[in-house]
Amino acid sequence: MKKLLSLTMMLTLVAGLASAQVTLNYNLSSGTTYSTKVVLEQDISQAYMGQSQDVESDQGYGIELTFTDFEDGKYSVKMVYKSIMINQPMTGLSYDSETATTEPTGAAKAVASVLDRELQFTLSKTGEVSNITGFEAMLDSMAANMGITEEAQLSLFKSQMSSQYNIQSMKDQLKRTLIIFPDKELNKGDLWTEDQSVSAPFTMNIQTTYEVAAYDDETVTLNVSSDIFTEGGELVTNGATMTPDLSGVQSGTIKIDRKTGLILEGGMEQLISGVLNMTSPQEMEIVTEISGKTEVTGTVQ
Repeated sequence: MKKLLSLTMMLTLVAGLASAQVTLNYNLSSGTTYSTKVVLEQDISQAYMGQSQDVESDQGYGIELTFTDFEDGKYSVKMVYKSIMINQPMTGLSYDSETATTEPTGAAKAVASVLDRELQFTLSKTGEVSNITGFEAMLDSMAANMGITEEAQLSLFKSQMSSQYNIQSMKDQLKRTLIIFPDKELNKGDLWTEDQSVSAPFTMNIQTTYEVAAYDDETVTLNVSSDIFTEGGELVTNGATMTPDLSGVQSGTIKIDRKTGLILEGGMEQLISGVLNMTSPQEMEIVTEISGKTEVTGTVQ
């Protein structure tokens, strides 16, 4: 009897362990809408030639994703910008579409022209983004919104904006709201890693480790930590050419809707430091430290 009781308890324990596992992927019905907002705040300290300066740079955007067809293991997704914010006191550029009471002008108008513009892409069950389309129509719509019709000005505008809105920059943005999940079952304490490259403001490699911290029937909480390194390449800004040599860390937590795989909320803090080696118009070394935080919120409908 005791042996039978022990065996029963063991089988119950095994069944309990099996039921505790969780599979993370995107599980979306046609017509599902996901509204997400990302806010990035950065304080940049720089020192060069006996001088120093502190620069504030904040930006944010809200996007709406609508999931339609699911075919060949991928969802078709429509993406629309619903809000945009930028605050860069050093350049005199400040605009927030959610609080603005007057029509934007100048550079702010160019920033605001992205509102309600649409792109399309496909998303795999594990989070791989591909087949991003719609840039040409989006840039034409942005130019029309700004009243740009003369051919030379239109060509210049589209060239300038395409450096900000292109396939790689869109993938970089979407990485903040769409996690790439492992194709396996997970339990509390399990880890997986992902290597990412981002191109703006300069090329960086981000090596991220995700840990399943907790989960219940509705949500999954992940601990996130990243090592960040620049990968060479030149940065050209305000007439200066620089090669970044920076590294840092990032950490925080993310809460995911267990049913759909979409982020409900998340917060990350980062610290990056090193030097920017200016090669033109003069040679100098700019000691740089960047501290920042990123907040993500989302709702599923």
